[in-house]
Amino acid sequence: MADTHGTGRALTLRAKLLALLRLLRDDDGFTPSARDISKATRNGHGPPLSHSQVNSLLNGSSDNPREATLGSVAGALDAPAAFLLQGEEWDDLTALTVFASSPEAREVLRLMQGLEVQDILEISSRLREIRRHRGLSEDVPTIPPPPPGVDQPREGRPRRRSLHEAAERAADYLEGH
Repeated sequence: MADTHGTGRALTLRAKLLALLRLLRDDDGFTPSARDISKATRNGHGPPLSHSQVNSLLNGSSDNPREATLGSVAGALDAPAAFLLQGEEWDDLTALTVFASSPEAREVLRLMQGLEVQDILEISSRLREIRRHRGLSEDVPTIPPPPPGVDQPREGRPRRRSLHEAAERAADYLEGH
């Protein structure tokens, strides 16, 4: 998934959901289905959603759902609900996850209130130094990379890439090949 952070182009709800699904792939490379997500919404994260509601969100035909719906889907996908909001300021899954899960990070942000830009840049520089010292990358992507091997092709029937290929396959099947 392309990182659009800082480009002036916000991710669509569909793109955000697909990014979350990509992060949730299992060892065999399968993502949760609309039915799996629907079942997960019944665990108290908000109103239960039908698999057709979830499917409408995933395929982009429902791009302006209610707040409660976003909360249910976010809870089912183990993501901060704010990530599913419209706008570029909500596209940083990594920052929102840290914010949602760490009271200490929220305190750091509150302490930045009222500081000058050079003070915030100094804090940022110090954080990069700490990351280097701990052997962590200074570049933290806005959307975490998927687990290793997730983007590798799965074994099984190859996917058709065009209508022409599908027609050829159907003709071969009818002819007994």
